[in-house]
Amino acid sequence: MAKAVDFQNLHQIEKLHRALGDAECRRLGFVIDDDRDVATLTTAGLGFLIATDAQGVSTVAEAFAAGYQCAAEFHERMAE
Repeated sequence: MAKAVDFQNLHQIEKLHRALGDAECRRLGFVIDDDRDVATLTTAGLGFLIATDAQGVSTVAEAFAAGYQCAAEFHERMAE
């Protein structure tokens, strides 16, 4: 586990930790330790936060469903 946290993403990382806990954030790849051993927010972590705020998602299952629905709609539009 990192000994430092990326200051620019501190608020987002803390929000993820409050919602899911450190171990789950790391298991899901939402927070990783970079090559300098600094805890860093990933794109997946940011996406989860956006989905939870914008769509009122409160569980990982809801986030998965929202992501799956978004991808399905994207592919439908691309097929047109």
